[in-house]
Amino acid sequence: MTDLTKSLEFSQAEILDLKNNEKGLQKLNKEKQVAVEELQSRVAELNHRLNYQEDYTRRNNLRISGLKEQPVSETWEQTAVNVSKILEEKLQLPSVNLERAHRVGPAAAAASSHPRAVVVRFKNFSDREAAIRNASKLKGTGIYINEDLCPASLEIKKKQFPLMKKAREDGKIAFFRHTRLIIRERIDQRSSSSVPAADSPHVGAGFSGWVAHGDSTVRPPDGTGRVSSETTGDRRVSGDSTGCQQRVLRDIDKLVA
Repeated sequence: MTDLTKSLEFSQAEILDLKNNEKGLQKLNKEKQVAVEELQSRVAELNHRLNYQEDYTRRNNLRISGLKEQPVSETWEQTAVNVSKILEEKLQLPSVNLERAHRVGPAAAAASSHPRAVVVRFKNFSDREAAIRNASKLKGTGIYINEDLCPASLEIKKKQFPLMKKAREDGKIAFFRHTRLIIRERIDQRSSSSVPAADSPHVGAGFSGWVAHGDSTVRPPDGTGRVSSETTGDRRVSGDSTGCQQRVLRDIDKLVA
């Protein structure tokens, strides 16, 4: 019995040691997991900064797709001449200074029905922005102008294309600002019968119906001398005070302008 008691006590001591070791290992494992998550977050942040930096180096670039390519190997000078011709004749942008323009992709693709894309670098950022603004004039030509972004940024935009398409189908304004998709409501013009007369003291000059400005919506007075309570951004205006009405009307005029 004495030997059995000592053996049992020894076994219990070993079990206790194992439990303590297990707790220590669990704590160490948790600390390592936290460290790994911090490193992963740091790597993701560095990748984001690296992608942004790469996109910034391409800020004067545009990528043109669908521009006809010569069957024989096309030189950079010929590509630049073709691009300048498109900018001048189609986009009405004469005297645009190009730093360079070249095809991207294997030369073997030139013989196919799909010409290689052209990366154009403008000397002036303002010229690049003008080309983006006038890109809609190429509608129906089969030529498309897009930003020249790094592969990671292109993948981010690609994942948001369905959302942009759905928003536009719903009549909203949807566009990209770098890789961030921005969706806004369009100005809702109400019927003239529901809008107070232009000479009404409750309506500011140029006001007509609901006005959407960014994510804020301002509602006109209801014609009873009160300004209906309506949230505008982080503000809420209400009451029948004349001074309050005048301030609201001035805000409305600024939004309409």
